[in-house]
Amino acid sequence: MSAKANKADKLQSTVIISDRFTERRAQLSARLAEEPAAEPLEPGSMVGRYLTLSRIGVGGMGIVYRAHDTELNRTVALKVLPPALSKYPEYLKRFHTEAQAQARLNSPHVVTLYEMMDHPVGQVLVLEYVEGETLESRLRHYGPLTVSDAVRVFEQAMRGVEHIHRMGVVHRDLKPSNIFITRDGEIKLMDFGIARIMDNRDPSQNGAMVGTLLYISPEQINGRETDGRSDVYTLGISLFEAVTGRLPFERRTDYALMHAHVQENPPSPKEFQRRLPRELEAVILKAIAKDPDRRYQTVEEFRAALLELGLVERRQSDATHAIAGTRGRRRHTEDSPRRIWGGAWLDFSMLATAFLLVLTLGLFPSHLGPASNDADDVARAQARAAAKPGPAAKAADARRPSPRKAVESKDKYDALREAWGG
Repeated sequence: MSAKANKADKLQSTVIISDRFTERRAQLSARLAEEPAAEPLEPGSMVGRYLTLSRIGVGGMGIVYRAHDTELNRTVALKVLPPALSKYPEYLKRFHTEAQAQARLNSPHVVTLYEMMDHPVGQVLVLEYVEGETLESRLRHYGPLTVSDAVRVFEQAMRGVEHIHRMGVVHRDLKPSNIFITRDGEIKLMDFGIARIMDNRDPSQNGAMVGTLLYISPEQINGRETDGRSDVYTLGISLFEAVTGRLPFERRTDYALMHAHVQENPPSPKEFQRRLPRELEAVILKAIAKDPDRRYQTVEEFRAALLELGLVERRQSDATHAIAGTRGRRRHTEDSPRRIWGGAWLDFSMLATAFLLVLTLGLFPSHLGPASNDADDVARAQARAAAKPGPAAKAADARRPSPRKAVESKDKYDALREAWGG
């Protein structure tokens, strides 16, 4: 078969898959539109032994809450698949597969699963609670990472992926919103909703296109069997975005985006970030090669190639602040002791002067106190649980007009991520 005929066959295959995907997504949207909206858990609600504190957000497979473990006295995250979705076998199977995949894992770079339970509010995963922000949020608020910061983030992420692969799991959705940066600068991977367990012979795990279209690998689009090299591709697309501030492929339709992943050569990262080292550009382009055989064959190879570039600064204090998103100027560790102590004395003098001025003018507010913490949240939630409103109060609340919601403007990337499951 000629190369031209082979390309035509691939194009036709992509068209068919695009049509099926669009039809399947429309059917699912119609199904969900017929279902009543899931009632969110209010602070103070009990889910087993867990006291709900607040709602964190909505994930691809459920609603996530911050909660307090009343027996072990720790903060956890609850991921709830509402009953309206649990009745669909596809969602329920994915939720169980997520639990089975994550239960195998024990790495500092993977969010820990504590337990899974069936509850009247729905299927529930009890997960490690971490504070910080996703890489997606970091890029949205502060723009592209510096090269050294990007290498630090992805080097840690790849250590987590190495463990995942050793345990026989392929993540298949390693996008920035699933790469979490803790307040201490530690990287944790999360959301195993479409993970594949390699030794699971369930045929439903193969032959279907799963993943986020903005980051999905060509073999996932074509419904072919996936392995660790698919995660290499998705990590490569995410690294491209992390250092340039944009994705390699921007298209207006599902078909055009899938066609780009399968057929089109990606642009050079240096087109969008001219100061990017040529060596890093080569690493990224190899990771996102169309043919899996031309990529790094393992995540270990990908991580080794990054580290060989020698672009990571060795100062740990700088590394922590940079990864965590600190935006100020960093103090140079090579400053002389006299310069450091002189600056400290000046800072102390200014602070003392300001304190005396405030004290003299009587400007201290009377409401100052310790900041809110988990103990405060638990106490408030327990108070709410003890003072639940009766039916009459609930009916009165229902008659009150709800406050007008602020409409936030979205840039084109927000719109793309929302449209394509990002």
